[in-house]
Amino acid sequence: MKIFILAAGFGKRLRPFTKKLPKPLIKIKKKPLIHWNLLKIRKAGFKNIVINTHYLSNKIIRSVGSGKKYGLKITYSHEEEIKGTGGALVTAKKIIQKEPFLLISGDLWSDYPIEKFLDFKLKKAAHLIFVREKKSKDAYLEAGIVKNSKTKNNLTYAGIAVINPKIFKGLKEDYYDLWTDLLQKYVKQNEVTGEIYSGDLINLNSKKELNLLDGLVVE
Repeated sequence: MKIFILAAGFGKRLRPFTKKLPKPLIKIKKKPLIHWNLLKIRKAGFKNIVINTHYLSNKIIRSVGSGKKYGLKITYSHEEEIKGTGGALVTAKKIIQKEPFLLISGDLWSDYPIEKFLDFKLKKAAHLIFVREKKSKDAYLEAGIVKNSKTKNNLTYAGIAVINPKIFKGLKEDYYDLWTDLLQKYVKQNEVTGEIYSGDLINLNSKKELNLLDGLVVE
C-alpha cells in the first residue's frame, strides 16, 4: 500500500514559523516534523510514498530528497496552484493508480499504529480515523459506519485515512476539499467506515502544539 502525505499547505495558522518554512519542515528536537513521520513510516514497513507540494516546495524536496536516506521511495506531486485536500488526490491520480492508499496529513504527528494498514483490506470507499474534540465536529459513528448529523456529530477527522481511488474517478483537476467535496457523497451511501483513536495525535497549528510535540517525539 502506498502512503500519500499532504504537504502543500501554507501553514498560515502557524505564522511566523511558516513564513520561510513549510509546516512539515518545522523542527521538533532539531529535526523536521516530516523526518519523524518518515522514520515512523519506514519502521511500520511501508516503502512507496507520494508527497504533494506547493508552498516552498523546493525546500521540502531538498530536505527529503528521493527518500533513499530513509529507506523509502518518494515520488512528488507538485501543484502549481493549490488544490485542497481532495484536489491533491485528483491531481496525483496517475501516481496513486487504482489501489487503496493510506492518506496522512503532513502537519500531523501521532503514535497511531499505521502498520495495521500494511495488509488492510478496504471494503468501503474509505476508512477514517477520528478523535474526540470539543471544537469542530465532523461526524459520528454508528456500528463503525460514518454518519453526519448536526445534532449527533461528536468526532473530528484526525488526518489519517485509507482511501479507495474510486472516490475521485472521473473528476477533473480542480480545487476539492476531501471531506466536503469527495467523501460526503459516500457517507450518505454508508460507504465510509471509521474508528476512534484515543492515543497521542497532534495537528500542528499553534505554538502550544509545537511545545507539546517537543515533549512527545522520542528519538
